[in-house]
Amino acid sequence: MSRVLLLGGTGQIGRATAARLRQTGWEVLVAARSGPIPVDRARLGEVEKAVGDGVDAIVDIVAYARTDGEQLNALADRVGSLVVISSASVYADAHGRTLDEASSVESFPRLPVPITESQPTVAPSEATYSTRKVALEQTVLDGALPTTIIRPCALHGPGSTTPREWFFVKRLRDGRRNVVLVSRGESRFHTTSVDNLAELIRLALENPADRILNSGDPNPPTVADIGRAVAPELEQVPIDEDGYARPDLSNPWAVPYPIVVDTTKAERELGYRPVADYRGAVQATRDWLLTTDRDFSDTYLTRYFDYAAEDEVIRTAHPERGAHAS
Repeated sequence: MSRVLLLGGTGQIGRATAARLRQTGWEVLVAARSGPIPVDRARLGEVEKAVGDGVDAIVDIVAYARTDGEQLNALADRVGSLVVISSASVYADAHGRTLDEASSVESFPRLPVPITESQPTVAPSEATYSTRKVALEQTVLDGALPTTIIRPCALHGPGSTTPREWFFVKRLRDGRRNVVLVSRGESRFHTTSVDNLAELIRLALENPADRILNSGDPNPPTVADIGRAVAPELEQVPIDEDGYARPDLSNPWAVPYPIVVDTTKAERELGYRPVADYRGAVQATRDWLLTTDRDFSDTYLTRYFDYAAEDEVIRTAHPERGAHAS
């Protein structure tokens, strides 16, 4: 039985990946700050202790910077291969515009649809989340271990600390009956199910090599599609204004230009096939969010619940609809 160490293995990606790998015959070691194997990578020697005499592979879900990559490279004598989770946010358009720096429609990147792995990225540095991810990618790919870099998009799955689907589910829990969608609900920010990501991780582990792969759900949904999957009980009220023009009415997928990745490289090189589409996979997240007592009020998600602004738009556009919350 092959042994794999999951660094950051107690979060939404880690739980789905551990389950998938165990189902397919792997011995899975779960390491995290509060995990079965307690590991804080900032503390000298803790990652090395978790590796012990050696493992066949490491899946690093929480690596974030060049120093994390150097830490992984130093384990080359005790590890067979690596899978490192990056982000599709690393891509830059022909004018160097990136997601990290976008503050208006004009500064938002105009990326090809779909984005292939050969699309240029931001330059590596310590400046932003994405530039640090690129520095990490380059460091591990320059190392001795065969390394698969995976770039997921808008992740979804039970247990997230910042679940985008809360935008719709909180409205259900608050007794709302309508939801306003900027850009007429037509924004498309590619989603990635943790189940599909886990399957791609499995295939990469079974076929070690230096490569970069995108990860996204089949048939990427629009925001309106997401709403119909997560909260069909809510009546959607589309408006023409975008999320930059109306930040008080925006949502976590509200992009003025589509962010859609190409996954054919994973299909071609690894025989990858998605195990779920968005509508099917997201039901587990919906069920969890409808019952969880987790508080998301300390996250960025709080900006999306200006019900007064929402009600004013609905009253103005559709006075016949009356009150919009119970």
